[in-house]
Amino acid sequence: MSRRTLILIVVLIGITAVLLAIALTPREPAPVPSSLQQARNNQSFAQTTLRINNNPFVVKSASSAVPTYSTDVIMASGGNKVNMVQLELVFDVTHLYNVDIKPGQLFQNATELIKKIDSKKGTISYALAAPLGQKGFLDKGTVAVITFLENGKPGEIAQISFLPKTLVTALGIDKSVLKTAIGATFPIAGTLPSSPPQNTGSPSSRPVY
Repeated sequence: MSRRTLILIVVLIGITAVLLAIALTPREPAPVPSSLQQARNNQSFAQTTLRINNNPFVVKSASSAVPTYSTDVIMASGGNKVNMVQLELVFDVTHLYNVDIKPGQLFQNATELIKKIDSKKGTISYALAAPLGQKGFLDKGTVAVITFLENGKPGEIAQISFLPKTLVTALGIDKSVLKTAIGATFPIAGTLPSSPPQNTGSPSSRPVY
């Protein structure tokens, strides 16, 4: 075997060894862009939902011939320990008036941080915080109850919708954990049920201490 052939064999063996070493070396995963990582994080904790019951019921009142209607704002925490809810709502002033809002069973002992109702613009700003010493709420329950009177012809449609500023905060998370917020669309004037639904989800709610 000539010297040149021997050198060529050694070089080839060296190159093969280097390529094999590169192939067997564990590779570090490519860094995830901060914007994409933040989006993933947001998706992981934004699991809380809000919805307004589409079936308002009559609140019987002996003092008034005009029936007062009531509907629930229901929250499903999605595993978050919810400690504050800010509802930003818009309602149909053509069909709804004397609109009011109060805490639901889930936030019965909560502190009202904001309560502003603009009957001309048809907007509601309402914020509730969990009581002192209580870290938050889990599961499903009624956050707030909206009451109103109706105006219009039977079968006309009224709406109560969420505005983009609606938010939900939870223990240990510095961003809103709200995933979706679904408003209500319903017929008015005598086409609604005269008694409340049997299950609003509130019995399954439980506070976290």
